[in-house]
Amino acid sequence: MLNYIREAIMAPTTRSGINNNNNGQQDVFKDMGPPVSNESSPAPMRGYKVADNERTRKYGIGANSLEMLIAKANNKFPLPELHLYLATDGFEVSDDEYLNSLPAQTLFIVAGPDAVITTDADFEFEKMRQQSPLLKVADIFYEFVEQHPDKFRRMITDYEHQKQRRVLDNTKAHLSLKAEHVEWFEGGEERFHSKEEAMAMRAQTRVRGYYYKAKEELTRNPLYRQNAKARQVINSVLEQFRYLLIGCDYFSMMFNRRCGQKHDFLQQQQLDEEETDAGSLPSKRLRQVIKEYTKNNSILDEWSVSLCTDLGDFYCQGAYSENGNCCSKQHTINPYASRENLILFQVWNLDHQIELCRTILPALVASVEELITQPHLKCSLHNRRVVDISVLEYFLEIFSLKNLRLVHIVCHEKTTRSNRSNGRLLCPECHEYRIVQDLMDLQASSPTS
Repeated sequence: MLNYIREAIMAPTTRSGINNNNNGQQDVFKDMGPPVSNESSPAPMRGYKVADNERTRKYGIGANSLEMLIAKANNKFPLPELHLYLATDGFEVSDDEYLNSLPAQTLFIVAGPDAVITTDADFEFEKMRQQSPLLKVADIFYEFVEQHPDKFRRMITDYEHQKQRRVLDNTKAHLSLKAEHVEWFEGGEERFHSKEEAMAMRAQTRVRGYYYKAKEELTRNPLYRQNAKARQVINSVLEQFRYLLIGCDYFSMMFNRRCGQKHDFLQQQQLDEEETDAGSLPSKRLRQVIKEYTKNNSILDEWSVSLCTDLGDFYCQGAYSENGNCCSKQHTINPYASRENLILFQVWNLDHQIELCRTILPALVASVEELITQPHLKCSLHNRRVVDISVLEYFLEIFSLKNLRLVHIVCHEKTTRSNRSNGRLLCPECHEYRIVQDLMDLQASSPTS
């Protein structure tokens, strides 16, 4: 019960947009698709779904462009200024490239520019809350939680720990296919055939979010806007990031229990338990070539691992201040076990130990500025003239488990951290430089690029 209460109080709400003095700054994630030529044939018609924020009305609409989709949606939901938002995460869709990257029958929420979007997860949780009288007592406990946060966290932790043990004794966690566990797939996972496929997509979605965030922060930086050379370097970095992400399948294996490679901390966790208890999108063929090259050369093998056991148990890796892969509160969850656990898993965060926006991205921009303003600098390792920034190191810090820890929301500390990025400038002799350049050369050598 207290777990539900915690969710009722802490359930995330996604705001559709934030107005500020920076033109073009929006919480809008845009995927990178192929450039559209004026001479290209019209895109084929595709079916989509639109609904109001309360899900009181839902319509199917066919469209081949964002403009057509908005126009038809406006006929169903007349609004002075209609915007379309993804029902899954609340982010606005603002161009055809991103629209075309979405699967058919994607559900959009229609609302104004300043609306607070109710995501699918929020909507499902609210339905659960309304149907259970026990969850309505959250309002009664609100003042208690505000006045005694530490005591409340201990109560939640103890309850969750006991509940997880009970769930695993009588679970459907081992089931995989939709036909075997139909209720697990209701409310957002209907298009998937197995739990592993759905969880892999959830991992990819989180990693894509970091790419969009990095792109947004880098391209609105004054250096990018005012210096053509810096703009060229940063665009190249983003392109290399994208190729590396394709190579590791956007780290889809992080949440996939079928992945044979497990994170090192899982071995110790299980031992402890036994003791104690965009540019143009590469073609399909080129994407496959990139994946094969990345795998054959073991570029990202060390970090291409799963964070869960074969049954699907995830363990909190502990707060930043605990300085280790161990959670003192022993948080654990198995989202494969039930729909409820899958929803609760959304408040488990991937925590950047070296902070993304405060540390990594500013360090990347500083490296770019140093590269273009001081071209005669020498590499600290080989004493040769530098030619690039350490793209692979920045990539690992932004996207991989080298710098990410999976933590329960209670263990996700928002304090300022003192650790620094390990990014630097590279010369042609640096192994990291040669790895990334060889990967990018695949585009030139591939006949289908």
